[in-house]
Amino acid sequence: MSSSSNCPNCHSRRQFLSTGLVLGAGLILPDWSFAGGFSHNLQGKVWVNGRLAHQKTRIQANSLVTTSSHDTSFVIGNNAFKLRANSQVKFTPVSISSRAAISTLRLISGGLLSVFGTGNKKLITPTATIGIRGTAVYMEATEQTSYVCLCYGKVDLSANTQPDTLMPLEATHHNGQRVSANGNIDTESMRGHTDDELVALEALVGRTVPFTVPFIG
Repeated sequence: MSSSSNCPNCHSRRQFLSTGLVLGAGLILPDWSFAGGFSHNLQGKVWVNGRLAHQKTRIQANSLVTTSSHDTSFVIGNNAFKLRANSQVKFTPVSISSRAAISTLRLISGGLLSVFGTGNKKLITPTATIGIRGTAVYMEATEQTSYVCLCYGKVDLSANTQPDTLMPLEATHHNGQRVSANGNIDTESMRGHTDDELVALEALVGRTVPFTVPFIG
């Protein structure tokens, strides 16, 4: 078990696709001038900014999204998300007038799989802060601990109790860490998400994953 304090490498998206993603062989891409929306028919109840959502509810860069009994996927700008059941996430825009550009997201509770376009963003859980520059991250959050998996790309990870101590992480195919409320950061194996989910999320924004997905016949 290791902590951030003794880590030797540390240092101080018009509504989108209510009828589906693919028609025939053509991928329908979102209109990036609009902030975003849900990517498929909603299952269970979902609230956006405290109001019960429907399929055409728009999700902008200042939205609070809450799920009940089902996962839900949605797009904001060039970023795509899969929010787990019984979870809540709050987005902050880069400016008051921005509808699609996210500066920060705060995973208040539950789980969230995210794929991001280019640009600096900050991801926050009750115990961890992650600085990113276009990557894919899965997070699970409780008050006492957070699981953070860098699926691919680069991030700077820190415990909220030690914000000036950054742990640079890099991955091509999953690098999991657990960040505790006491500041400890410990390596953990991949859990709670799949490569197929990453493939589906990247497809929502017209991208592909940077790794080869094994074919299972």
